[in-house]
Amino acid sequence: MEDVIEETLRIAKEKFSSFGFKETQIEQLLGSGKRDLFNELEKLKSLLASQPQNIEQISKSLHALKGLFLNMGNTKAADLMADLRKENDPAKSIGKIEAFLESGEIN
Repeated sequence: MEDVIEETLRIAKEKFSSFGFKETQIEQLLGSGKRDLFNELEKLKSLLASQPQNIEQISKSLHALKGLFLNMGNTKAADLMADLRKENDPAKSIGKIEAFLESGEIN
């Protein structure tokens, strides 16, 4: 989980710099983005740990993460969130989400 956050922050910093933001603005945006990503990832972990799992809430969390990743320029992670939402088999999707939270990648 930490790896995907750090990668997203690296991408966002480059993106924001290319837009001409000042360093203080970039640091504020990165701080806010990091906090939001961490909070939503923790929420997703909590949703996965609850029994029974609420697939609709998990899907909403994935949607929120997709938006955060897109806003910060990490299109690869955003695409992964979109793919997870499209998975037809909830058990398979849950396994992929858990793998993503552990490694930052989906197998």
